[in-house]
Amino acid sequence: WNMIQMLVIGTYLVDIALEEVHLPRRIVLKVLLVTGVVQPAMLLFSFMFLVWVLSMFCNNIAVTLMIAPFAIEIVNAAEEQARDEAAIASENEGSDSDSDDTPTDASTHEVQRFSSGLMLGIAYASTSGGMATLTGTITNEVLYGVGRIPGELSYSRWWLFAFPTSAAAFLMSYMVLYIRYCRGLQLRTLTRDVLAQQYDDLVKEIGHFSRDELLVGLIQTLQFVLLLLRPQIAKMVTSPYGETLIADPTLAILPAVLLFFIPSSVRPRQALLTWPAVHDKFDFGLLLLVGGGFAISKGFAESGLNIAIGNEFSKLTESVHPFTLNLLIILITSVATQLFSAIGTATTMLPALYSAAQNSIHNPFAFVLPATIGCSLGFMLPTATPANVVVLAKSQDLSRSLKIRDFFCSGLPLNLMVIAVGSVLTYFSGSMAFDAQSPFPEWACDKGVTCLWVPVPGTAIAGKTVTSQACMMLQDDPAGEMCRLWNGTTLNAGPFMDLQI
Repeated sequence: WNMIQMLVIGTYLVDIALEEVHLPRRIVLKVLLVTGVVQPAMLLFSFMFLVWVLSMFCNNIAVTLMIAPFAIEIVNAAEEQARDEAAIASENEGSDSDSDDTPTDASTHEVQRFSSGLMLGIAYASTSGGMATLTGTITNEVLYGVGRIPGELSYSRWWLFAFPTSAAAFLMSYMVLYIRYCRGLQLRTLTRDVLAQQYDDLVKEIGHFSRDELLVGLIQTLQFVLLLLRPQIAKMVTSPYGETLIADPTLAILPAVLLFFIPSSVRPRQALLTWPAVHDKFDFGLLLLVGGGFAISKGFAESGLNIAIGNEFSKLTESVHPFTLNLLIILITSVATQLFSAIGTATTMLPALYSAAQNSIHNPFAFVLPATIGCSLGFMLPTATPANVVVLAKSQDLSRSLKIRDFFCSGLPLNLMVIAVGSVLTYFSGSMAFDAQSPFPEWACDKGVTCLWVPVPGTAIAGKTVTSQACMMLQDDPAGEMCRLWNGTTLNAGPFMDLQI
């Protein structure tokens, strides 16, 4: 068990409440009706943009589960309208309508083509948006449980680091899908009337905008603001000894708890969120999956396997430029994500890379930040990310469901572009938000155990001069008295032991 599971629970409970009151569905329909968007390119962009934004505030798995069925209803209604027009045309034209290439057949094919692009767009936008915030995707939350990273990680700093890459991935996703599915497409049957009918069906189902939707939306906003301001809040809630008593999981849980106490105006004598709804919609297996990943990570550490992997990886860092290393990490983790899934890759690779950074006496952020982003770049295969899995399953309700080749043909060029652009963006934004290219920091030194912080001046990474630095204990020293500096110099650790706090 790790505190990261509490963070998952807190964010997921609010997401379930949003789904219960159908707020995201109402927002999407309202935006589409107000803007009057019915052109395929703009409709795809509108859906993707709304999903991208929602995935920053909510868990991207929940957003995909909420929006995908609604999108399917719209395209199925448009396809049904095309088939109705075909029946009318058949009656009017008689035997001539038996031809295989009637205009309505073309309309049906266009709707099917657009539906594939729309479903992929929802998956890609969800993945792109999720990487922008710590709670947007499970892989980012996994990072929160690695080594000493949590003490230096905050919602605002992560957003500053990841948002440029998230925005670039969103725009490139749209560009690829537009070229493949929307260019030259005319959806004559996907009209404003179809959207209006969908909204009327929503009103018949749940009524007009209610107090419940307002309160759940405010609680979602409260959760986001609390997580964003956590560094400032933590300074105000400390023990008499100055220790921080509050962290992101606490701030995520507090608004979620309110949902069980605030009464609903739509369902008398019930709260905004009830246990039956949580029981039906909460993915408890996700907690086991995350916990299992951390158990494997702990096994790596206890057996020394992480050190072995770290030692091999650290040899690579001695002769590779930091930017090239950043590119290689993103490339390797992205490829691994296609094969082993994003969560599996994150729970395996992030602890190993953290150990590699310690063993090579590099800043851990230089290794784990690009790796975490790489774990979200799973666009090529349906099993790479949870969002891909969801849209693949939901697409079975379409007349033409998604195929593996749909993911691969769209995801291959997208992955290559995002890896190239993301490598540049993460290199510079990592330095700006976390000073990732600086020498090994004191906070990452496990003082007195595997690392000593010694007052020895010298030259560290990139020629930077330091007045004190980390000295890693030598694993092959039987006496345990020698340690190694970044430049390879070995020191007797004895005189420095008393300096460790």
